[in-house]
Amino acid sequence: MKGGNFAAKTAGAPPGKVPVGQDGAMTTAAGSETTSNRLRAQNASEWARGLAHPLVVRTADDSISQAQFARWVTINTNFLRTYRRFMMVMGTLAPDARASKLLFQAVQEMDEELRRVGDFAAEHEVDLDASPTARSMDYSSYCMASVGQGWGRGLVVAFGVESLHYDAWLRARENAVPGARFWEFIDVWSSGQQAELVAGLSLLVDKLEPTAELERIFRSIIRLELANWDEAYGLEPSDNLNP
Repeated sequence: MKGGNFAAKTAGAPPGKVPVGQDGAMTTAAGSETTSNRLRAQNASEWARGLAHPLVVRTADDSISQAQFARWVTINTNFLRTYRRFMMVMGTLAPDARASKLLFQAVQEMDEELRRVGDFAAEHEVDLDASPTARSMDYSSYCMASVGQGWGRGLVVAFGVESLHYDAWLRARENAVPGARFWEFIDVWSSGQQAELVAGLSLLVDKLEPTAELERIFRSIIRLELANWDEAYGLEPSDNLNP
């Protein structure tokens, strides 16, 4: 749910698109299973649900109501304020300068997103300071708790947050109708910068040995993200998607 460059407004798939298979799983030239590939493949049903989520679909076809989208922007902004701190800590934990740069660049892009969201809120009289709901606090709290447990756990969380969000809004970009009211947001969330962030996180995740614990963490963060989308759109959470 993340940062992006609001200046990029090109049509079609952005540069640096992450290669994915039909089930949304990351692929390599040789088709071998990597840790990032494995994590996505294990959550194929959640991935499919995310790409077809009505929040995403109806933003793309411009049938979402102003109130629903405003609620999503508010929930997302509350999450971003905590997630920004999470990424700052991750940047300090990074094992090398390249990884640290990737994460701090994401923080800078989030700052730009938050600035633009503030402009949107002022124009449409959206209260971004509304108290976060319990469900949205569960999501942000889970992120902060994971980074307190070390680099590997935090990295898997960041990869889950960024990759599902990017893939879903890339699908929205591909299906967006001309003149969609919220195109600026679709463009940001599916930008080339986002693609590069996901690709960079994927390479870092692929250095980790997959374990049952990391798989559980990835599954939990994906389900928490989907629960956030459900809440924004006004859906009841699915029992089988609870972390």
